[in-house]
Amino acid sequence: MNMPKDKIIRFSLLGGVALVLLLSTFAFLSRDNLFRFLNDPRIPFQTYVPPTAPDYADASAWAIPPHKGDGVSIFVVTPTVYWGGKEWNTPLDAPKPLERLYRTAIPNWAGPFQNLGSVSVPLYRSASLFSFLTVRSDARGARALAYRDVLNAFDAFLANTDGKGPIILAGTEQGGLHILGLLQDRFYDPYLRERLAAAYVLDQAVPLDLFDTQIKGVKPCQTSNEARCIITYGAFTPNETLEITRFTERSMVWNAQGQLRQTAGRPLACVNPVLGSTSTELAPKTMHKGGAAATGLEWGTAPAPMAAQTSAQCTGGVLIVEQPKSRALRKPLSFGQRFKPDPFNLFYADLAADAAQRIKNLETIIEEEGRLAPPFENSLEIIDSPIRGVPGG
Repeated sequence: MNMPKDKIIRFSLLGGVALVLLLSTFAFLSRDNLFRFLNDPRIPFQTYVPPTAPDYADASAWAIPPHKGDGVSIFVVTPTVYWGGKEWNTPLDAPKPLERLYRTAIPNWAGPFQNLGSVSVPLYRSASLFSFLTVRSDARGARALAYRDVLNAFDAFLANTDGKGPIILAGTEQGGLHILGLLQDRFYDPYLRERLAAAYVLDQAVPLDLFDTQIKGVKPCQTSNEARCIITYGAFTPNETLEITRFTERSMVWNAQGQLRQTAGRPLACVNPVLGSTSTELAPKTMHKGGAAATGLEWGTAPAPMAAQTSAQCTGGVLIVEQPKSRALRKPLSFGQRFKPDPFNLFYADLAADAAQRIKNLETIIEEEGRLAPPFENSLEIIDSPIRGVPGG
């Protein structure tokens, strides 16, 4: 018995719909693995030819170049703007990463510091987002290459500032990892460390054991009245359990030999940006000075912060926050978004106020305690000489 044509069409349509639903469900459940697969360069880093290195003596190697002055010098390292797929590291002239840099990263993550002094933001061959989703040696090589650029940029930054005023360091996500490297490789120098108003290491895990080993002389800010300390946190809502585990257990930081090691099992530092301290007390919504979705704003344009959007509390090495009332301060729904840096800054106004206070704190400390004597630029050689008697003595 032949089935009527209309029934055949109906069953075919139902079968097609079922197949689409099945494939959609599979894609949704496998979306993280799919994102990784699509952004894997599939080139061994040992044979990879990286993009041309920046020359930081040239202003074109900077998104915002440094310049001499007698005020506060602010060095900002931006988060990841290239997801991967073809390269391990970001080409400096790649159109989409550059658009993300100027449209999203700089307004949201350098913006809080723009009215506090001279801001410098280097272009650098940042490691791709994919390199932060795997612990393969290729990914570690990509991150190390990115850090070499940041280190060179910072040395050029120092050479192009006055060498006297306060310094603020700020880095978000990948940028935070590289700021940790600078604290290890440059701020062991007491003459440089005394100029540090604060270092902001945001959305990057910072194990407490670092402060007893390679980052000596700098500690997490225990109160809002300190300077020469670190403000660091990774902010999550309580239901973001996968993200919290990835942050606490699978993040990587530099060891004393400059190698990347995981944070698994290591207690993490957390400084509440609302309180400006390591306190584990809850900062209620009423204390939140304001988040901002500054994406698309031109440099020099201040956003209108949205206050009282979230509470904040340091718990177990992470900052637990509420879901903000404004949708502009929530992660957008897009493929791989939970791996990407936020296109907003939940604590924009809090960070701006904190940095202003840290600068005042440093100025007060210097006024009360003075500064270290500068090291001798030219040494004198002492030559042994025979003691001769005084005539007639």
